[in-house]
Amino acid sequence: MAGPVKAYSATATGAVGPGRSRIKQIVMYATAAGAFTLTDGNGGATLLTQKFPAGQNALNIPGDGIIAESGVYVSAISGTGAELTIFLA
Repeated sequence: MAGPVKAYSATATGAVGPGRSRIKQIVMYATAAGAFTLTDGNGGATLLTQKFPAGQNALNIPGDGIIAESGVYVSAISGTGAELTIFLA
């Protein structure tokens, strides 16, 4: 049985959501191409690095998602007006 999924917004580096979480989907928006990197907590292992074109884009994570044992941390984000919506379970 799947747990509840909640959405969290990020426009700068920093922690996102609660501690241990599963990344299920990420929606990216920017007026110019950009990129982001998510790590397992601040300074932890890189979980995901993704580039994206201008506009709104979605990245669906298959299966059970990506587990962040120490919580999801946005360690880098670029792109004019970049905003991430990260769906965590």
